[in-house]
Amino acid sequence: MYNLLPLLQKKIQLSLFVILGLLNINLYAQDIPVLRNVTKANKNNTRNAIGTPGKKYWQNRGDYTISVDFNPSTLKVQGKAAIIYTNNSPDTLKTLVFKLFPNFYKNNSMRNMIIAPKDLGTGININTITLDGTLYNESKKKIRGTTMYLPSVTILPGKKINIEIEYDYTLNKGSFVRTGQIDPDSFFIAYFFPRVAVYDDVDGWDEYPYLGKEEFYNDYGNFNVSITVPGNFQVWGTGDLKNPDAVYNPHIIERIAMAEKGDKIVNIITPLDIKNQDITIKNKTNTWKFEALNVTDFAFGLSNNYVWQSKSVEVDSNTKRRTRIDAVFNPEHTSYNKVADYTAKTVELISNHFPKIPFPYSHQTVFDGLDAMEYPMMVNMLPFDNHNELLELTTHEVFHSIFPFYVGTNETKYSFMDEGWATFTEFYFSPMIDSSEPLNYDISSVNNSAGIAEDMPIITPTPQLYGKARFSNKDLKPALANFYLMELLGNQLFLKSVQGYIKNWAGKHPTPYDFFNSIESESKTDLKWFWKNWYFEKNVPDLAISKVEKAKKNYTITISSPGTLMMPIHLIITYSDGSKETISKKIDSWKNGNKDVIISLPAQKTITQINLGDSYDVDINPADNVWKAK
Repeated sequence: MYNLLPLLQKKIQLSLFVILGLLNINLYAQDIPVLRNVTKANKNNTRNAIGTPGKKYWQNRGDYTISVDFNPSTLKVQGKAAIIYTNNSPDTLKTLVFKLFPNFYKNNSMRNMIIAPKDLGTGININTITLDGTLYNESKKKIRGTTMYLPSVTILPGKKINIEIEYDYTLNKGSFVRTGQIDPDSFFIAYFFPRVAVYDDVDGWDEYPYLGKEEFYNDYGNFNVSITVPGNFQVWGTGDLKNPDAVYNPHIIERIAMAEKGDKIVNIITPLDIKNQDITIKNKTNTWKFEALNVTDFAFGLSNNYVWQSKSVEVDSNTKRRTRIDAVFNPEHTSYNKVADYTAKTVELISNHFPKIPFPYSHQTVFDGLDAMEYPMMVNMLPFDNHNELLELTTHEVFHSIFPFYVGTNETKYSFMDEGWATFTEFYFSPMIDSSEPLNYDISSVNNSAGIAEDMPIITPTPQLYGKARFSNKDLKPALANFYLMELLGNQLFLKSVQGYIKNWAGKHPTPYDFFNSIESESKTDLKWFWKNWYFEKNVPDLAISKVEKAKKNYTITISSPGTLMMPIHLIITYSDGSKETISKKIDSWKNGNKDVIISLPAQKTITQINLGDSYDVDINPADNVWKAK
């Protein structure tokens, strides 16, 4: 017997689509899926559906006083960290969890990056731990890779605990991963102290191990750091140098003061200063004292053979506050002569263009290293010979000052929340910084990885991303999503919305849902269809010119979506006289679930060719993006 049920179901479904269309109801405007622990946070009023911190929002804090000695000859780091840890949570903490990042180089630690056997060692040695003045029983502590657990403690809600840890480790000579020796006399030292892990209202303790690829999640705190090194070395670090008179010769201090007041580059340390060893006060060792308030981390670089170019830029027209810009580098790396200007222009754009928030820090130092990595007020960056790459990466790393440092996103779990923005500025800022450098930004990684097994939704936790699609899903795809969102909302509303998100969450820890909700609230726009399609689903970008019809002087152009990822429509129309016209339709053209968009074009001239897509439109099949008149 022939089954009529599927035919009836299809007719009912079709009728429903027609009715909803007449009523202008968006069948695809479904709520985005919300995680169970985020729902719990909303119920607890630590977060809410409008994207602001809830009435009962809290976060813990660690304030650090660190004394560290570094011997460049032996690579020995010896330190003492005094931590005042404040439990602002409503929970009684019965275990303290620490991050021991130097254990990345420990023999038996897990890693997802290759390390040369000669760079493996014993990791960090914890010599003593004191809690509130009492020596902690060493037999109770448990160290698993880069995580240390101290059970049998009690920290009541609203209470503090004083922690003192004496430790030492050997800095890696090779296998440079964000930290280590750069050359025999230059070093970048990060993640050099035990730090209390984040305990938050969504996940509790952050127990993700540091494996190499993933980055970091830290609480805010004040840092007072004393760094003792041989007397002929100079040190640059997070925060402000509090004792320049005790380490620098007077003429260096005068040059620093000059750079902090002016827009022109000052050569603070020159090759001649290095040759004459006329930079630091001639002691066997000098101790450099830095202070950084309400930051998430501290890092420093040191060298006795680097030059220093510096200038400053006004970042707040109301207060006339200026930020000092530093480029510190090996003088043989001549490409670095552009870095100070690139950095200054990036800081200016952050302050005056996007997100148009005064740059929040007193200096931004870019240090010549073996990576491309950000830290509060510091960047460790390779001396790229390709100026386009140098420009893009400088902009990228400096913009991280906003995300994840000014706004404390969780890089480990959701790196798209900071990498997406930093990558966005690579193609958004670059033409404004140096128009002489032709920008031919490569978006092919999204096209190449879309729809393959490794391709995942952007919302996928970063530690679960591997393979060919990893860069696309944590960096480039979220950058393009931001770009298309800016086109959808318009520059002014987009700017207002991002500013609102930043102001809501500066100095705090937003989740992706806080970002989504905040943008919707600030823009007063329902964007759930956009978040769902771009962030929560595994979709493939593919638009096509499926039909072009002419009736008298009117053209009807049908754009189809064989793919599933919503995309804006950008058409370049070429006429018979060689003139061109651009027609655009925003990404919301697809939000009702339609598979076609019809564009009517009155034309006084004959169209000879239509091209679909611009430099920032991803599409796995560009072959059907060109129409030519017969």
